[in-house]
Amino acid sequence: MTRKQMIVFEVIQDLMLAFVINSAATILNGGFTDTWVYLVGMFEAFSINYVAGAAFPIPQTGQKAADALHLKAGSFAHKFVRVFVTNALFVTIISFTIALINAGPVPEIFSIWFKTYPILHVVGLVTSLLTESTCMDIARNIVK
Repeated sequence: MTRKQMIVFEVIQDLMLAFVINSAATILNGGFTDTWVYLVGMFEAFSINYVAGAAFPIPQTGQKAADALHLKAGSFAHKFVRVFVTNALFVTIISFTIALINAGPVPEIFSIWFKTYPILHVVGLVTSLLTESTCMDIARNIVK
């Protein structure tokens, strides 16, 4: 992929993950109650994900983890490890930041955050594994 295609891919993937993670978090926290609250959560998740991706070499860290295990590039095992590490970092940053936004810096912030983190990590991982190729195809079609 070209650099422009990668940028478009990252935006598409960030939007898709923001939608899925925010939807899962909404369900885990009692369900949909207000359109505005849901949309703000979507915007927060997307913004945090995008800024984290720009500030830290998260995708490269996932790639390095898979390479360090000497897994064959292009294999499912390589993709799984790469996506697992990348997703773990992004979901940790997003979910903890949103927990801080919603609950504030209270003493029980870690227990509040960890109530949903494992499920959000699995949801993000499965979503990324299932949709990565489609997001790449969409980016290639948008930027030819």
